Amino acid sequence: MRMRSTKHGVPPSLSRACLSVLSLVACGMWLALAQEDTAAKPQLPQLPKVARPPAAQPQVGLATDAHLNKTPPRETKGLDLVKLGWTYNCMECHKLLKQPRWHYDRPMVEHQDVKLQHGNNRFCLNCHHPTNRNAFVDYDGSEIQEADVVLLCAKCHGTTYRDWQAGVHGRQNGYWNKEMGESTKLRCIQCHDPHHPAFQPMKPLPPLRYPPRAAGGSARSSGESGTHP
Repeated sequence: MRMRSTKHGVPPSLSRACLSVLSLVACGMWLALAQEDTAAKPQLPQLPKVARPPAAQPQVGLATDAHLNKTPPRETKGLDLVKLGWTYNCMECHKLLKQPRWHYDRPMVEHQDVKLQHGNNRFCLNCHHPTNRNAFVDYDGSEIQEADVVLLCAKCHGTTYRDWQAGVHGRQNGYWNKEMGESTKLRCIQCHDPHHPAFQPMKPLPPLRYPPRAAGGSARSSGESGTHP
C-alpha cells in the first residue's frame, strides 16, 4: 500500500512530526533565554525596616510606687537618628565627617533643629567624642558610654553631680532608707535638654476658686454685712 504524499513528495504525518519537533525546540530555546535573562539581572536585597531602639536609661520607678507619677519630664534622646522609618547610629554618617572643625561650610541638615544654648559650652566636640560619635568624651579624650551620660555632665557640674548622688538634686523614687528597699534616680537628660538645659518658663496656673460660702461670698454679693464664724 502506498502512502499519500504532498506535492513535494513529503508524507503529511512526517510534516506534522517535523513541526512538532521544531515547536518543542523553539520553546526550549525561549525558556533558556528567559532563564539567562533572569539570571543576568541583579536581585535587589530586601532590607528590613528597623524600629528605633529604646534609649538606655535606668528604671524610673518601683512597683511599690504605684501612687506616684514616675514619668520622666523629658523623653531621653539616644545617640541615634530616625529618618523615614530607619534608625541610624551617629557613625553611619560621621564616618565621612570625622575631622573636627569649629565651623562647617555645609548645612547641618539632620541637626538643624538643635539650638545649642549651653552657656560657654558652644562646641559640639566638648561633649561628643571627636572620632567615635557613638560615645561622649571625657577631659582626657577617653570615651564615655551613652549609658554613663551622668559622668559627662559631672565634668562641669561637679557640685550638682555630688548633690545628685546624695539624692538632694533631681528626682528619686523609692526609699530614702536603703535598708528598707530600692530606689531609682532620673538621669540628667531625663529632666534637662542637653543642648538647652535651662528649664523654660512655665505658664502659671489660674488662682483657686473658692466656693461662695467658704469666704462669705454670698453675703458680699448680695450687699449684706455677713459675719464669719
